Amino acid sequence: MPAPSRRRGSSRGKILDLIRSTGPVSRVELAEMTGLTQATVSTCVRDLLHDGLVSETGRGASTGGKPRTSLEINPASRLGIGLHIGRDYTTYIVADLAGTVIGRLRVPGVGDSEPEPAIERMAADIEQLLSGLDVDRDAVVGIGVATPGPIDRNAGAIMGAPALAAWTGFPTAETLSEATGFTCTFDNDATAAAIGEFWLGATGDYNTYASVYMGAGIGVGIVIDGTIYHGQQANVGELGHVTVDAMGPTCTCGNVGCVELYAGPQAVVDAALDAVSRGDLEMAFTGQVTTDFARLADLAARGDATASAIFARSAEYLAAAVVSMVNLIDVQLIVLAGSAFQTLGSLYARTIAERLDERAFARAVQRVDVRMSVNGTDAAALGAATLVLQDRLSPRSLASITLA
Repeated sequence: MPAPSRRRGSSRGKILDLIRSTGPVSRVELAEMTGLTQATVSTCVRDLLHDGLVSETGRGASTGGKPRTSLEINPASRLGIGLHIGRDYTTYIVADLAGTVIGRLRVPGVGDSEPEPAIERMAADIEQLLSGLDVDRDAVVGIGVATPGPIDRNAGAIMGAPALAAWTGFPTAETLSEATGFTCTFDNDATAAAIGEFWLGATGDYNTYASVYMGAGIGVGIVIDGTIYHGQQANVGELGHVTVDAMGPTCTCGNVGCVELYAGPQAVVDAALDAVSRGDLEMAFTGQVTTDFARLADLAARGDATASAIFARSAEYLAAAVVSMVNLIDVQLIVLAGSAFQTLGSLYARTIAERLDERAFARAVQRVDVRMSVNGTDAAALGAATLVLQDRLSPRSLASITLA
């Protein structure tokens, strides 16, 4: 019968997550933490030992009876590949079961390339990365693919992302799976970043949180009661396309006055171009938004008043959107992830925290914590690697659709 099988899978995933996050830990302690019976815990642990996912690593001190055997994760037993597809940069991560990065490759992004040749290059990049690491390919459980949204998660396809217009409707996950021989799991980059924070234990005791991801655009991965909220097709959390000015200009998404038009990297670079034309700022532009944004952030960090004012405005608009989001979904924690926060993340974190303290509707009941991602610029790629590990090994929650 299918129902018992699902229950066993759920229990196994829960136990694997606990051993990974709290080990070394005994079977008795696992039963106490999960509320599962000793028999269920023993059965799940036996399966995990058989599959090589965990190891018995020693015995604890005796409390009068038989000393308890400790269990720990076997990090090298399984590996996940994370792939973050972007217009300016494409990032690959190979991570083990502990979330430790054992290999990383960052190459120029897909730009205006058609999907087919870009997928061929990705397959070659992955092969090069694995060969250079000299890892056992049989240990690789699959590839987690993170992309900007909107996406069709069931089809494994990008659907109208402004930065990747040529990819609309293309079966990205299926084609990459065929090119590499690995199963591909597909999700948007903000959700992947949120999964990575959970997997590495960076969210602590918080089980309802949001990971605000700003790269080329702005999105949010949302976790509610320990489970990723996907919506119907994983197109939840498009914070960048929330209206902050009902009379504002039309966005590429079709909405008006979107947050990205005021706070996103393109808006920041456009403001810098205007400042240069007025003679208020001296800066040479490359024409690549990601690079120009980073160079402008460096200017602001060095104290340039005009650059600092541009970023302060961006942070205020983003903070306004985050306050609205918190009022809607009542999260306990905001994590800031993505390349756009690399240099001036502290400015954004401080501004968002201050506005939440001032304006959040339930501020008298609970203060919302704001912190930077532990994964830095690799948040989406590392999250994608943990996404496929989570999906294949402990699909208790935070699970995604898998295309083989």
